[in-house]
Amino acid sequence: MFYVMCQVSGGVTGTRQGLLKGENGQVVEFETRDAAEKEACRLSGKMNSGHGCAFFRYWVEEVA
Repeated sequence: MFYVMCQVSGGVTGTRQGLLKGENGQVVEFETRDAAEKEACRLSGKMNSGHGCAFFRYWVEEVA
């Protein structure tokens, strides 16, 4: 299993990080690293579109 981690910095929030959660508030798990990497890449493009005042960084962590 793999998780996508997110770090946000800038704006009024400062810097913080945590696990990617779905609409239901549950942590999103991925069966393969490839699927997790694709989601991390998609979110990076979406969230860093140049219109916000915060920067988002996404990366993959394997569940130990």
